[in-house]
Amino acid sequence: MVTNKQKRLSKATIDHANHVAIVAIAEANGIALVQQSNGYWRGVEHDSLVINDKKNLFRWNSRDVGGGALDFVQHYLGITSFREAVAYLNHAALERVETTTHKVREPFQYSFKNSPNFEQATKYLTTVRDLDPQIVDLLHRKGFIQQDEHGNAIFVWSRKDKIVGATVQGTRIDHEHLGKRGTFKQIAKNSQENFGFNLSLGKPERLLMFEAPIDALSYWSLHRGLNHVTLMSMDGLKPNTVKQGLIYFCEKTGRAPSEIAFGVDNDPSGHVFYDQMRAEHALASVPYTSLIPADQAIPHECLAPVVSAAKQAAISTVALMAYLKVVVNLQPGQGIANGYHYQDTLTKGSFADLPEIATQLKPYLQSNGIDWQAYFKQHAPDLASTDRNNLVGRIKGVARQYQNGDFQVVQDVPKDWNDRLQIHERSKSKGLTLDQKIAAAKERAVTANLRIAPKHHDQALER
Repeated sequence: MVTNKQKRLSKATIDHANHVAIVAIAEANGIALVQQSNGYWRGVEHDSLVINDKKNLFRWNSRDVGGGALDFVQHYLGITSFREAVAYLNHAALERVETTTHKVREPFQYSFKNSPNFEQATKYLTTVRDLDPQIVDLLHRKGFIQQDEHGNAIFVWSRKDKIVGATVQGTRIDHEHLGKRGTFKQIAKNSQENFGFNLSLGKPERLLMFEAPIDALSYWSLHRGLNHVTLMSMDGLKPNTVKQGLIYFCEKTGRAPSEIAFGVDNDPSGHVFYDQMRAEHALASVPYTSLIPADQAIPHECLAPVVSAAKQAAISTVALMAYLKVVVNLQPGQGIANGYHYQDTLTKGSFADLPEIATQLKPYLQSNGIDWQAYFKQHAPDLASTDRNNLVGRIKGVARQYQNGDFQVVQDVPKDWNDRLQIHERSKSKGLTLDQKIAAAKERAVTANLRIAPKHHDQALER
């Protein structure tokens, strides 16, 4: 029975909810996805989750459920009430899919009404996200970042001096309606496919790829002397955007970059993406390198369980730590963290599973270390030889780094470049007195709202 307080939902309301893009829902709720091919995405934590963004359908094979946006919200996000799921999708300002299949994409039109006041965007980018105020001011003056009439920060995409798209970043935090992310974020309608926010410093020699505009600008904020590079955002993890970024780099400079560096997140999805780019999309003439933040960091919580398990099985602590790093990025229970399709009990387990893994490795201990090839042939017989070779090479490489002392033990490992920037900013103020902290905060607030005199980067910055 429908009460007066619960009026029957109209077909238009339900249809509107069901046409919210499932990929956008996932991204807004911090669900890590990797683009498998044009139109298909796969979950990282649950790799049996497959999303077809062309049809806006999903299938969660391990749970034998699937359907559209409403089904995704009910089954995957856990908003089981149909009415609440409809309300969530109609409230969330997320990208919608076109109702007509095979519709020709229209040219991008910059339809945002730029606000003459940039304060809301500045405050969010410099005080909440800790971006360098000088960089934010410079990019605003050059037209790379705008603020719309709703206070959103607009990261303007350009290609050959033509605006071809935009990333919209909300500046007001609302976890209740916008999920784990807390802020509204989307790619503007009809933005050029497989492209993204980009800028060049100096005469570009390298191409640096990031998951989001704020990650790219966080990296620049930490490396103020950065020059002769192109920074580009994928707005996710998209091999085709890397390809288009490479093409654009060549168009602009007349040559290939000396390297493509991936500043993706230091989480399972970032590592899966980087591994797969190297294994499946790499070019012989252009090196692919890692720019993953704090990738040498070992969380303090790992030490005791790894040392104990290795000692109990009488195997190398370095070998076990390297295995843990490659398989689950030192984070048991967070899903697969390698692009070689290998997982074990640690993928969904905990540090309590380490003694069993160490015991399984013990019979493969040779005078020169673990015989990884033999181990994986026995314990993962279905693993393709190419994946096995890549997996072994990666473990041996990480083990060499650890053996050479190339690691740092830390309490908290930053997930992305913005986390890394915020940790850096906190450490700068750690030794300050209260009066100094107040003075620094006032100076930062004033700086964020002033027109800063042009620096040497003004002449070097290009679209």
